[in-house]
Amino acid sequence: MHSYNHLIDVALSDEVIKKSVHKVSLKRKKYRKSRKYASNEERTCELVPSWIINYHNDNHTPKIIEDGTTHKIRTIIVPTFKELVVQHCVVQALQPMFKRGMYEHTYASIPNRGSHKAKKYIEKWIAKDKKNCKYVLKMDIRHFFDTIPHDILKEMLAKKIHDKAMLNLLFEIIDVTEVGLPLGFYTSQWLSNWYLQGLDHYIKEDLKAVYYVRYMDDMVIFGSNKRELHKMRVLIEEYLNNKLGLNLKGNWQVYRFDYIKNNKHYGRDLDFMGFRFFRNKTILRKSILRRLKHKVQKIRKKFKPTIYDIRQLLSYNGWLKATDTYWMYLDYIKPYVNFKKLKKRISNYDKRKEVIV
Repeated sequence: MHSYNHLIDVALSDEVIKKSVHKVSLKRKKYRKSRKYASNEERTCELVPSWIINYHNDNHTPKIIEDGTTHKIRTIIVPTFKELVVQHCVVQALQPMFKRGMYEHTYASIPNRGSHKAKKYIEKWIAKDKKNCKYVLKMDIRHFFDTIPHDILKEMLAKKIHDKAMLNLLFEIIDVTEVGLPLGFYTSQWLSNWYLQGLDHYIKEDLKAVYYVRYMDDMVIFGSNKRELHKMRVLIEEYLNNKLGLNLKGNWQVYRFDYIKNNKHYGRDLDFMGFRFFRNKTILRKSILRRLKHKVQKIRKKFKPTIYDIRQLLSYNGWLKATDTYWMYLDYIKPYVNFKKLKKRISNYDKRKEVIV
């Protein structure tokens, strides 16, 4: 088993600190309480070593938010500027551990591994291998972030990390909540993905899943035999219960994937990551299309859309370009929105912001 030492020295290095402070400063300049640190990165870098060595979680009041993509109600903890900088330093130091053994089709909250990249691979599998993409097992973990047991996670970390100072720092960050990992902490997205690495390899190597993809705690397995997928689901649930202290959500599904016969579609499409995958096309989820139409109508009524409005609309446009929904652009967006003007306004805004900074 590969182990890791001297990680706290990496976190305290000038290179890591500068990079972390710069990243967090770019995000936090708009927050009044953080401005004194974000506006003077050089001075802030001098303070970071003491933040790391003497790290303690602040007292936090959890916030209830509505997820922008799924509209699920989530509880988050927003870290302070100091906490976030320390978390970035920790993640940079742990990058080799997090990435070593990472399953190639794990996506979400990992640089260069977003939903659009996952989409390309799923479309490739569907197109080239009809036999092994005949059925779909779709499942996710019940209250994933909220239920990760601290004792199991800490035991796993202690087996890999032989640096007591880094372990103590990690344990302090983890213990900001009594159970689970808080949404909002930068460390949470990395630790949660790493926590499921063993499951990924179990599914791919022991259960011999031909095509398997995970987007955070949402999992999809394609197969040629419905009975085999049902067996896999039982074994995966046992692994989650016994090894990780987690539970599958009860809404798992095994079904016949979309296929075309006599120019008609049969079976069901795969609704995953905001996309709906068919045998010969990929479209956006209806709820996302509805929100896009609503957003366009809302912007039309404004004399001058805000920068936030524009960024949201440009993001939606990226989703449209990645799917077979060009008709949506022609019917509901093109007559009312000039994307060239919107992009130019964003460009001018960013240039002004750089000058001010």
